[in-house]
Amino acid sequence: MIIGYARVSTSKQELDIQMNALKDTGAIKIYKEKISGAKTDRKELTKLLSDIKAGDTLVVTKADRIARSLSQLEKIVMDLTNRGVSVNILNMGLFTAETMAKPMTKLLFNVLGAFAEFERSMILEQTQEGIQNAKDKGVKFGRKSKTYKIEGALLHAIEQVEAGKLSQPEGAKYAKCSVATFKRRLKEYRDQKNVM
Repeated sequence: MIIGYARVSTSKQELDIQMNALKDTGAIKIYKEKISGAKTDRKELTKLLSDIKAGDTLVVTKADRIARSLSQLEKIVMDLTNRGVSVNILNMGLFTAETMAKPMTKLLFNVLGAFAEFERSMILEQTQEGIQNAKDKGVKFGRKSKTYKIEGALLHAIEQVEAGKLSQPEGAKYAKCSVATFKRRLKEYRDQKNVM
């Protein structure tokens, strides 16, 4: 049986391109997940590696879908081929127990795997440089903080806390919010007063 594995790093990325490529190779069953390859607990990959059996072929589009380093890739491929599973990495080739025993195939596998690891490292380095460059130019990352209107019971509670008539937990109870939320709103209130 031809079994595929597709993975993207974040939930915002799509699996469509990989899924189509795997189906084109004849994959009958496809394990898929949206999780960083840096995570060791990839449930679908773990399930696939325990379910796959001798005579099956594992198909992945690129080496970095199943492994993040050459040593990890070699370990997975050697384990599978020793169990009688063929591994078809679409941008590298088909590997079996017989071909992995040949010095030339092993060399080719290691060279291609090293290039895949190098490519990943270069992309990571360029991404980090781009992020640092953007930060140096003042670009802010992450969610924008919301501006809340401090009014009603919340405003009254904050004024009472500022006047020393209530403690912060009492103010939170009066405003019907958590102490953490109350403290954030209190900080915003103080920041606004300092600007004025």
